Amino acid sequence: MIYKCDESKREDVLNFLYQDPSVNLFAIGDIETYGVEHFDVDVWAYVNNKDDIIGVLVRYKENLMPIHGRDFEGFDTFLPLIQSLSPMYISGNEEVIAQYEEEFTEYEKEETFLAECKELEMESPLLQQVVPLDKEAIQSYIDFLKEMGMKHEQTIEEIANDLDLNKNGIQVIKDENGKIISSGRIAIETKLSGMILAVGTIESYRKQGYATAVVSALVSYCNRENKTACLFYSNPDAGRLYQHLGFKDTQKWIMLKNKEV
Repeated sequence: MIYKCDESKREDVLNFLYQDPSVNLFAIGDIETYGVEHFDVDVWAYVNNKDDIIGVLVRYKENLMPIHGRDFEGFDTFLPLIQSLSPMYISGNEEVIAQYEEEFTEYEKEETFLAECKELEMESPLLQQVVPLDKEAIQSYIDFLKEMGMKHEQTIEEIANDLDLNKNGIQVIKDENGKIISSGRIAIETKLSGMILAVGTIESYRKQGYATAVVSALVSYCNRENKTACLFYSNPDAGRLYQHLGFKDTQKWIMLKNKEV
């Protein structure tokens, strides 16, 4: 049986998702931040004949995340619901998305690796150059993201609010003139995990260890908070860098993107 969740089911859903806190970090973060009755979030739960949750479908804006096991008895219930919602994206771990992929031929497939780090194994010699972003440098940070070609949607005020919630959430390295040359951030945080995103270094400073130092600082923050640091990568060179720091590959993360929208 499937039902749409209200706040009375929030803890039941989170308990199910926390069985795999790193893989389900996005869904957990959305629910912990917004609840299950926010206009940007919908959550459906599928229960077995013992009334145990065995599958969850989470919508955050235009992204749908089906979360369940390999032999999911509710597949024939989830599939028409997903089709009826016509999402821009369908994402999740490889084992789950493989069950839906052939039903969405109009979607293109993107693959990345999900890695996690419970303990930093190598400390960067440039770590002392990494500092938290201060509010006075937010415009410089936005300029950095534009120079890197990174997708940017937040306003100065929204970034400032993020810094109020977590002053260590965005870490940067500046050159002698105060220009940001490398950066990364904790984009999503739950009680057990932190997702590192938007790591990059401007081209003229690459291959000098700056990105390693930024990631080290973000992992150190997660470790101090007793959280597992997580990140996605698709570049094998980046993967080797992260593995030296102590990241271990968990599984592939698949995103299906609607080509017709």
